[in-house]
Amino acid sequence: MRSGEAPFLRVREAAPLLGVSTSAVYQLANAWLDTRGQTGLPAVRLGRRILIPRAAIDRLAAVGSDNGHAADFAG
Repeated sequence: MRSGEAPFLRVREAAPLLGVSTSAVYQLANAWLDTRGQTGLPAVRLGRRILIPRAAIDRLAAVGSDNGHAADFAG
């Protein structure tokens, strides 16, 4: 995460960064919450709001880069 960036994103903010629809992000985030992190997109629920950690977006962006690390969300 870069300095000055919020540590969490709203679903509608995460969707364009991931290149998917808002409903797809909700579906993946709910899968994460329902399976306690076994599958889906890392997310936290704060009241009725679902937030996506920016670090999860950064890890997804790193997949396939030359850093050689795969995304590991469940661990």
